[in-house]
Amino acid sequence: MSQENVEVVRRAYESVTATGDVPAELIQPDVIVDGRGATPDIGSSLPFEAAREALLSYIQTFEGFRVELVELIHADEKCVVTVVRDGGRIKGSEAEIWNRYFHVFDFRDHRIAGWAAYTEREQALEAAGLLE
Repeated sequence: MSQENVEVVRRAYESVTATGDVPAELIQPDVIVDGRGATPDIGSSLPFEAAREALLSYIQTFEGFRVELVELIHADEKCVVTVVRDGGRIKGSEAEIWNRYFHVFDFRDHRIAGWAAYTEREQALEAAGLLE
């Protein structure tokens, strides 16, 4: 297991919770974010700046948005697969909404080179090449 890659993922989640963003030093400049497995209406993989805007728009619907690492499914030198829970209270209401996602992170030189989100465990495992 690559503990260094796991720590990068933890720092990314902590930063998204605290600031709504991921520090540049954690990602490759050419990182691609693929949310089609979680939000099919996106329609394609996105460069990080476009994904950052979509993420910020999502986060801004909440008061006290949080993302929590629930489970580490797999980690090696090139890939980390996680289960996360994210959400909070919807702005202007008392309702709380929590979502569960499966994330697949691809790494290059211990920096995130790809980040994909899925709603189903099997999709994430297949994308990570962990299903036969």
